[in-house]
Amino acid sequence: MTLMIEIQDLLYSYPDGTIALDSVDLHIGKGEFVVIAGRNGSGKSSLVRHMNALLLPSGGCVSVNRLCTLQKKNHPDIRKAIGMVFQGPDSQFIGMTVEEDVAFGPENLGLPPLRIRELVEISLEMMGISELRFHSPRSLSGGQKQKVAIAGVLAMEPGCIVFDEVTSMLDPFSRKDVLDAVKRIHAKGTTVIYVTHRLEETINADRLVIMDSGKVVADASPRDVFLQHDLEMYGIELPPVVALSRMLTRAGFPGIGIALTKDELLEALCP
Repeated sequence: MTLMIEIQDLLYSYPDGTIALDSVDLHIGKGEFVVIAGRNGSGKSSLVRHMNALLLPSGGCVSVNRLCTLQKKNHPDIRKAIGMVFQGPDSQFIGMTVEEDVAFGPENLGLPPLRIRELVEISLEMMGISELRFHSPRSLSGGQKQKVAIAGVLAMEPGCIVFDEVTSMLDPFSRKDVLDAVKRIHAKGTTVIYVTHRLEETINADRLVIMDSGKVVADASPRDVFLQHDLEMYGIELPPVVALSRMLTRAGFPGIGIALTKDELLEALCP
């Protein structure tokens, strides 16, 4: 697998001396779906902000497509490669309408008008918000706003999109809607890095990376992480299905192991 992001011995300290990231090593390949999880203050958001040079290392190295983030001349290419979608989408809105907002990114890249219109259409359609094109983005619901923010990043055609706690302020229906959109984006071949504290959102990932106190404490498939690590000690609540399957296994029910979905658990209980 071709490496896209290489993080080696990354150190980052806030101006007051507080250590946010401590000797982090992480390699992410093109086309992967990587979830980064951890309790508040674990370092996960600080980590992903290094991936497109919003933050720069105090020590160590971060490279994107072999371009080091410490070299300012590399920042334009790095930021074209790594798109970011944040928790509060309002801060990302520029245009007066959804259509204008989605077009803003490719316009800044200097793309021809015909290509911009094409990218806007594709992005709006992929996010299922074509009918909102003439609405003000600030007048929309929380879930719709996040879809507009994602469409704006999609229109710039990055090779990787980082989703930083994008569902944390949404209701359950909107959360599922946005997560389904993230899955569709990954299915098209985009590398996805998804930051969350809800482990039920991790089951479709290739890898689950757990952060605690600025360190990576687990990095494996979600099933292996749930099987091999006691995540409660890191202040992380297990998904209900995983917690129930572990409880049943410990109670002596045979053949259950770690179930990630309700269907898996039902199949184990009633083969």
